[in-house]
Amino acid sequence: MARVTATTAGPGPATTRPEGPSLHERPPVTPGTFFAGRRPLLGAVAALFVLLALGAAVAGGRLLLSWDEPVQRFVEEHRTAALDRFFLTTSRFGSTVFVFPMGALLVALTWRRCRAVGLALGAAMLGRPLLEFALKESIGRDRPDLDRMVDGVGHSFPSGHVLAAVALWGLLPVVVGLFTRRRTLWWASVVVAGAMIVGIGASRVYLGVHWLSDVVGGLLLGVLFLIGVERVLHHAHRLGGCGAGPRPAGAGRAPAS
Repeated sequence: MARVTATTAGPGPATTRPEGPSLHERPPVTPGTFFAGRRPLLGAVAALFVLLALGAAVAGGRLLLSWDEPVQRFVEEHRTAALDRFFLTTSRFGSTVFVFPMGALLVALTWRRCRAVGLALGAAMLGRPLLEFALKESIGRDRPDLDRMVDGVGHSFPSGHVLAAVALWGLLPVVVGLFTRRRTLWWASVVVAGAMIVGIGASRVYLGVHWLSDVVGGLLLGVLFLIGVERVLHHAHRLGGCGAGPRPAGAGRAPAS
């Protein structure tokens, strides 16, 4: 990708300086860079997901009901009309009918600007439902059946809405980084992405179609999923960069100090 330069005003002749790599190539932080120096923490995330998956698979998830069911009953006992409207609306932002069209739109939007990002988005959109289906069918946990506000289709663990939210909203900072070099905007997109993912997860418990452990499992798996998508993005950048042709040697590397 061409390096953009900025003009520096001063008493002498105007000079130019490189602005540095774009935020989508060198973001302030990513799931991969965050866990790079925290391997034990990443191992704990993976181990906790495995434990929850095993708990959900054994005896229909009976091991997890000791805390799932009290939480579910507490939530359902404290519903209000305002919260009903809020969580019904929030949940739609993680539904398939929203995520797939928006994902396709983002792929089209980013493809001409950086094909590596478009490929990573496409891989996330297509890989997420396959991963979700494989896990749900393998684990086979039933959904809550206490006081559902909406219908739920398929098995319960992990939450598909949470995974869909991660696949779409979790990549929002990558897309934003393509169109701005302002870090405040990039961090704002991180906050929006995190709020949407957490809000969608909470909505599934509130609406009575997922146990809390389903949502926590989806969030933990989402962390691992985003690290995988990040590797896809890095690989696509190494192969062809943001254009169609081979990337020049050394392109995108930081200058030696």
